[in-house]
Amino acid sequence: MANKTSPRIIYYQDPLNDDFANNNIQTINIEQDAKFRYIHNNIIWRIGSFLVYYGFAIPILTIFLMIFHPVKVKNKKARKFIRKNAVFLYGNHSHFSDAFMPNLKLCLPRRASIISSPDAVSIKGLKNFVQMLGAIPLATSVRGTKNFLQALELRHQQGRVILIYPEAHIWPYYTDIRPFVDTSFYYPVKFNAPVIAFVTTYQKRKFDKYNKRKPKAIVTISDAFFPDSTLPRKVAQKKLRDEVYQWMITTAHQKDNYAYIQYIQKDSTN
Repeated sequence: MANKTSPRIIYYQDPLNDDFANNNIQTINIEQDAKFRYIHNNIIWRIGSFLVYYGFAIPILTIFLMIFHPVKVKNKKARKFIRKNAVFLYGNHSHFSDAFMPNLKLCLPRRASIISSPDAVSIKGLKNFVQMLGAIPLATSVRGTKNFLQALELRHQQGRVILIYPEAHIWPYYTDIRPFVDTSFYYPVKFNAPVIAFVTTYQKRKFDKYNKRKPKAIVTISDAFFPDSTLPRKVAQKKLRDEVYQWMITTAHQKDNYAYIQYIQKDSTN
């Protein structure tokens, strides 16, 4: 029997595809929704987007982080680079606040867009709202991918930070870096853009003898990585992924990474 100090346990099977977000959203098919638009040029929509982002979401979410999920940032010199350049920002996906924490702690005043799953625009009545907050949902067809890439290129040209979680799925308070493919590194190679990585680790609260309090988040930012323009695209893409992945692994294995939840892989034979 587990004692009072034992961490919570989650059993997983597939580190690439298991998802513990538990959002129960019925995903729409973006490519077959003729009304779906990646880019809105209507002046009313654009003004609304600015007000929703800076006038509503940013103040409320800032207060939320201060009270419920305080975050400490390491390597503030790199944060200055993010705020002055249109970068691709890659991080591990271990908390539901990942949808907005980098916007507040790493990017402001520069606006950020986040590459998301179609789930982000699948909640009835909230599609425009989440797009105003910066969501760019992934496409799964040739036609949809063309529109997606055009939207991504426009946001990059506008100077936005493009936020990507290459692990794809949320594993709350996971203390390691899950394996991820190099697919998403196609974008910075294509646009010859700098890449910054960040890793969220967790620190146990003081006087928390029985592991009752959620840990404090520590966000460590890397220096910039740059695509190797002398290599063929696919080779440069893999090289960039490997450099970022190795840095993330090294950073996650630091001593203050506290396992508030323990993840155990199921035995495939049982």
